[in-house]
Amino acid sequence: MLGWRVIPRIGFGDFAISPHGVGIAIGVFVGALVMARRARARGFDENHVWNGATVGVVGAIIGARVAYVVGHLDQFASPAEWLQIWRGGISLVGGLLGAFAAVLIYTKRQKISFFELVDFGAPGLGIGIAVGRTGDLLIGDHLGRETSFFLGWEYQGGELISPPPCLTPAGEPVYSTLNGCIEPGIVVHQTALYDMIWSLAIFGIVMFLGRKQRGVGFLFLSWASLYAVGRIATDFLRVDKTWFGLGLTGSQLTSIVVLAICAFFLIRYRGVPQVPKEKEEWLETSPDSDLSDLAPVSASAQAVTTTDEDLAGEPFNPAAPPPPPRPETEMAPEPPPRPEIQAAQPEAAVEASEADAEAELFQPELSPDPIELLSLGHQAQDSGPDDSEEEDRT
Repeated sequence: MLGWRVIPRIGFGDFAISPHGVGIAIGVFVGALVMARRARARGFDENHVWNGATVGVVGAIIGARVAYVVGHLDQFASPAEWLQIWRGGISLVGGLLGAFAAVLIYTKRQKISFFELVDFGAPGLGIGIAVGRTGDLLIGDHLGRETSFFLGWEYQGGELISPPPCLTPAGEPVYSTLNGCIEPGIVVHQTALYDMIWSLAIFGIVMFLGRKQRGVGFLFLSWASLYAVGRIATDFLRVDKTWFGLGLTGSQLTSIVVLAICAFFLIRYRGVPQVPKEKEEWLETSPDSDLSDLAPVSASAQAVTTTDEDLAGEPFNPAAPPPPPRPETEMAPEPPPRPEIQAAQPEAAVEASEADAEAELFQPELSPDPIELLSLGHQAQDSGPDDSEEEDRT
C-alpha cells in the first residue's frame, strides 16, 4: 500500500509552481523527444515534429480547460472563472482532443500526412502521459473511492487542489467519515497511478507493434484504442459527475466513441484508407494555384492551341476579340518543294534504269530465220569432205 503527503506547490517565498504543471511539461518534452527520434530514423523532417508538438501544447491547454468547464459548469459562479486555469480543473481527454485538432490544422497547412506524423508520436504519447502523471500523484489528484486494494493510496494530509466531492449525486457520503469528505488515513483508488501503469504498458505494446511495417495510422489508432479501454475501466473507480443516467463520466462517453471509430478503421483498413496519389494531387490543385507546378504541355497540345496571334509573335490574350476573317480572294503562296522530295528524284531515276536492265536480262531470244538456216546448211555441205572420194581411198 502506498501513501504520502501531497505537495500542492514547490518554490521559495512568493515564487511557487505546481508540480502538476511541471509533470505535464516534462511529459510533453519526453514524448516529443521519442517522437522526433523515431521520425529522424525514418527520414521524416524533424522540424515538423517539434512544430507539431508546439501547436499541440497550445491546443491541449485550450481543449483541456474547455472540456472541464463544459463538464462542470455548475462549479463556476461566473464566466470569468472559466479562464482561471491556475486554480485547477483540466481534462486529459479534452486536452488530447484539443492537441490533435491543432496538429491536424498544422498538417493541413503544411501539406503533410496527419496520420504519418502522429504514428511517430504513438509511443511518445504513452511514455509522455506516464511521465506527466507524476505531477498528479504529487498533488493528490484524481482520487477515487475507498478500497483495500494492494495498490490503494493512503491520503496522509496536505492541501488538495482538486479534492473529491464529499457527497454523491444521490446525497450519500462518498467516504466513511462524518461529513463524507476525505481525511488523512483514508485509503482510496489512485486512478492517476493506474493510468500511469497502463500508459507504460501501452508504450511497450506500441513499440512492439512498431517493429514491423504497418499501415499508415495503425500505431496511432492502436494507442488510442488501448488508452480508451483503460480510461473506460479506471473511471468506474473515480468519484466524478455522470451523464444521461448511464452512470458514465464524460471521459467514458468520449472514450467509447473514440474506441468505436478506431476499432472500425483497424478492422476494416488496418490503419486509415489512403487516397490515390493522382486523386490527392487533383484535390490539392485549386483554380488559384501556381500553374508553374503543373506538368509541361506537350508539343502537340501546344500546336492545337496555337492561334494566329501566337504565330505572329504577339502574346495571346483570351479576353481579346477574335481576328477578322481573311478575304476569299487571298490565296496562300505555294510552298516551295521540300528538300526531302528533291533528294528523292535522283533515287527514282536510278531505280528506273535498274528496272530496264533487269528487263533486258530476262528478255527471251527470238527464233532464227529458216532461209538463213538452209543457206548455212548448204555451206556446210560444200565445205565438208566428199564421201565418194573417201570410199575410193579405202
